[in-house]
Amino acid sequence: MHSWLANTDPETAWAHFAWPDFPVSGSAPLPLAILPLHGFAGRGEDTPVDAEELIGARVLRAATAPFKANGSLRILPPVRQVLAERRSGFFGLDPETACDFLMNLSRGVRDSGCTKLLFFNTSAVSAPLAATAALDARAEFGLQTYVVQAADLGLDFNHPAGDVHAAAKRLQGLISEILAHRCPPGTPAQVPAIQAGDKQDDAPFPLRFRNRYLGSFTASRLRACAGSADALAILPVAAIEQHGHHLPVGVDAILGQALLAAALDTVPADAPIFAAPPLLYGKSIEHAGFAGTLSIDGKTLRRSVLSIARDLGRLGFRRLAVTNFHGGNIHVLDMTLREIREDLGIEAVRLRAGYQPEMDPQELAWGMHADEWETSLMLACAPECVHMEKAVREYPAHVDDPGLLRPEKSAAIFGWLTRDLSNSGVLGDPTRADADKGRRWLAEGGALLSRRLLDFARGS
Repeated sequence: MHSWLANTDPETAWAHFAWPDFPVSGSAPLPLAILPLHGFAGRGEDTPVDAEELIGARVLRAATAPFKANGSLRILPPVRQVLAERRSGFFGLDPETACDFLMNLSRGVRDSGCTKLLFFNTSAVSAPLAATAALDARAEFGLQTYVVQAADLGLDFNHPAGDVHAAAKRLQGLISEILAHRCPPGTPAQVPAIQAGDKQDDAPFPLRFRNRYLGSFTASRLRACAGSADALAILPVAAIEQHGHHLPVGVDAILGQALLAAALDTVPADAPIFAAPPLLYGKSIEHAGFAGTLSIDGKTLRRSVLSIARDLGRLGFRRLAVTNFHGGNIHVLDMTLREIREDLGIEAVRLRAGYQPEMDPQELAWGMHADEWETSLMLACAPECVHMEKAVREYPAHVDDPGLLRPEKSAAIFGWLTRDLSNSGVLGDPTRADADKGRRWLAEGGALLSRRLLDFARGS
């Protein structure tokens, strides 16, 4: 696996389901969605700033494992950009942006058929944020909302050697109560037996790249690594959105991390190139109406990127490369990067591999989403998430269409939602995909992205 997100539990991970797998009107709703909230804080010379996520994810994984069999919950990709704590925190957001971020996601949870949403918060400074979001989502979207604070489970991230198993046991009991809360009379509150053991393959960043992941550094190392004049910070940005019947909603996040991992594989060990915590959610309004899509609006995306850039600037980084893996983010990112250059004095660019494989002319022109490219890459890096028997071909336009008006790539374009162009959510021909193409494209695209990162880091 090239991507940690592809290694999360397929029976509970929101990102692993295709949009038709979410409830629709008239079907039985999902009882509970869980949104993990993690922060980054300095806690001494021996503790990485992502200790909250490392420990909190283990607790959540152990607590929810016994519920897998009955499909009673789904766990969203974590939100790492929570409230900023200026004295000892990193990569945080201002209160307004953080609240908007959580409300955007809460709307997507409601629109995907879930009736209950649990905010599992490991960040002490974000306790008021979680409480505010829970109340607002209850009032605005009608969700049954809940908050569990890690501190109330007995977790102390300043002393991370605490009893993770005991905390998981307590969280498991709370989840059982939440599942039974406001259910029809007679619904039993079951507390299945928790299993010992833990797996490490879904750590917050691929383990072999922890030496390049800023979230894994101690506070002092984090400040020191930006001291090099050619130090480069990478901010990966993606999206959680529908990708047809055959691919999961986490494709952009999974492939974004797979391509970045392929690029980092060829970066020299001494190159001062580091990855900031990825922004997994993006602006996906064009996929409105497809379940499983979790979109943030343009202003929230803009302010989130600005906040992270400011933190990187305070640390001493003067170069920022945003690697974006979702088309709907592009215009907001380009406007924001201009602000970062002009207002923060950081040399900031949006980098993409720019790799273009050989394809059929029709697919090359109008394969845009869940197409041959994305499906082949997914077959290469996360084949268990792909269901080729469900793949269908739908094009938004054809190379021989008359006139010039098109949805993209023309002198005159029209505004569109995916529903205007496709019934399945596919824009292209995924039936042409295969794993061999994906492996070749992943290696070649990663190598090209690596060269572009190195060129930018060297100022060329």
